[in-house]
Amino acid sequence: MSYFGGITINNYHIAIQSFLNAIEDQAIMVDKNGHIKYTNQAWDSFWMKNEYDLVTTSIGSDYIEMLKNTGNDVAWNGITNVLNKNIEEFTMVYPLHTNTKERWFYMIARRCLLDATSEGLLILHRNITKEYISELEVIDVLENMTDAFFSLDEEWNITHLNRVAHKLLKNDELLGKNLWMEFPEAIDTDFYHHYLISMNEKRNTSFEAYFHPLLTWFDVHVYPKAEGGISVYFKNINDRKETELKMQQYAYFDDLTSLPNRRSMNARIEEAISNDVHCAIFYIDIDGFKNINDLYGHEKGDALLEKVGAKLYKVVSKIGTLGRLGGDEFIIFTQEKSRFELENLANEISIIFSKPFVIDSHYSFSISVSMGISRYPQDASSLTQLLSAADTAMYRSKRERGNHFQFYQVNMTEELSRRLDIEHSLSEDLREKGLYFVLQPQIDSKSNEMIGFEVLSRWEHPTLGKLSPLEFIEIAEETGNILKLTHFLMAEVFSKVSYWIKNYQFTKKVSINVTPYLLAQKSFFQDLFDLLIRFEIPFHQVELEVTENSQLVSSSSMLDNMKECRDRGIHIAIDDFGTGFSMLTSLTHFPVNKIKIDKYFIQRIGKDAQTEAILKSIISLSTNLHCDLVAEGVEHLEDVQFLEKLGCTLFQGKYYEEPLDMDEFEEKYILTCF
Repeated sequence: MSYFGGITINNYHIAIQSFLNAIEDQAIMVDKNGHIKYTNQAWDSFWMKNEYDLVTTSIGSDYIEMLKNTGNDVAWNGITNVLNKNIEEFTMVYPLHTNTKERWFYMIARRCLLDATSEGLLILHRNITKEYISELEVIDVLENMTDAFFSLDEEWNITHLNRVAHKLLKNDELLGKNLWMEFPEAIDTDFYHHYLISMNEKRNTSFEAYFHPLLTWFDVHVYPKAEGGISVYFKNINDRKETELKMQQYAYFDDLTSLPNRRSMNARIEEAISNDVHCAIFYIDIDGFKNINDLYGHEKGDALLEKVGAKLYKVVSKIGTLGRLGGDEFIIFTQEKSRFELENLANEISIIFSKPFVIDSHYSFSISVSMGISRYPQDASSLTQLLSAADTAMYRSKRERGNHFQFYQVNMTEELSRRLDIEHSLSEDLREKGLYFVLQPQIDSKSNEMIGFEVLSRWEHPTLGKLSPLEFIEIAEETGNILKLTHFLMAEVFSKVSYWIKNYQFTKKVSINVTPYLLAQKSFFQDLFDLLIRFEIPFHQVELEVTENSQLVSSSSMLDNMKECRDRGIHIAIDDFGTGFSMLTSLTHFPVNKIKIDKYFIQRIGKDAQTEAILKSIISLSTNLHCDLVAEGVEHLEDVQFLEKLGCTLFQGKYYEEPLDMDEFEEKYILTCF
């Protein structure tokens, strides 16, 4: 389902249909080409009851063409002029007789909003045959009609009014009274001016206006009488106006945060640029918001967005306008600010995100934002360029991680182009684009034997050259391509491992890195299980390496998925242990088979006594929890000897072996060992 400004297109159509059905007149809405997009119940009912009528046709029909083909040149010309914006609205009175009935109709056509991006026409047809029947019949009909009605003579005295008019005007003693004496507040309003036109110029008028003393919106149609004076038909349209207001809210404001939406913000910025007003915009993106939605559900994600919008508004409202572009993206527009002032605003925003956002008594989220800032006219000459510049600067700030901002610079466009190339390549054939995998053995120093290997992604891009895994894996996560990339990895590696098992009785562990996003996806785990069954690989030969992270112990969905892995025999290893979120108190409840000490600690051996003390604690902890322990990033014999004394004998690092491509690995560790 598509969305715009936080509102679904389906809800928008429902709002329009409700608005039309509230109208008692026959009503249709046509697009800019004249094709009917909506009809109301009154229109459909009229069409079903009449065998032939100039005013009837169905959704999808070309209304303009129908008018032209039936020779209704006056209506065709008038409606065409409204569509072409030559006139504001078109009205006419026309006969529509059958063999048994004499009928007269009043038509009005005016422009309206069809959806968030396009305009069309609202066309109303009102049956006014009552104007042309005998006086006795008129009195009877007027008293029983649902619309309010009153008649005025040339001196503005009320000569007749029906019960509905009495009720709407809240006065039972108006007959024979002067209209302007009874309602002096209406003088010099739309009511007065339209009545005067119809009275003096002898022509029909229609309008909508709000009469404050009665707190009511009225839809009014005025007709001159042949003998002098005017007849006025009107009704309360408060409900319709409320619906229109909601539709405007849908079109210009975000439904979740009530902030101006993309359409509204674009209009403000474009107006400033067209008037050559110096201005700046902030493009703000919440880091890792997708993970919050995936782990805790959209309800919690929406609650967080509301909190973020409210806190940002408090800071921004004093000096600019805050809007929500959609998803987790916000935008700030401000006029005539120096670079120093913009930096101060960015720093104030960073302070907002220095504390957790409390959602309720059970949930709070510590989040950061990345901000990109662009200025007019320094960085761009149009709305599109200004937004693109700010977006580009925002992506640069994402590299810094954690409440950073960047002003746009020309060289950033090159970086954005590189990112877009990577995004595009991720959506294509990954093998053809140069993605491949290397394997790094894990060695037991006691026996000098390999106990397993870790699979590492590598990318030799055809145009960009060698890409860092840190770069392309982050982009894969942000674009949703990480599932595709990981499936490709598993299929490639499992295919080779399956061959080794069948031909060489290979029994060692295969370790695969899994991001927090994947850990929350049921589809990833189902894919993993299906591939293992397909390639006939025992589940116990596979190990998932997950990075130490607070979400691992706070997300029930992650825990459930990993417990299912453990139940099926798949092993779980905590990667980069010790540098991130401390899981020391949670490991007893967590399904962990192996701890991998982060290479930061290994590199500090012999240089930092405190780090060595932490190493001793980690090794002791793993022993007590009966977890295997692997030291990553081992490069020197001294590192190995120190760790062996503490009881750690499993190693991964270039001291033993650099990562090898699959053919090299097969040659060295499969063909010679099995």
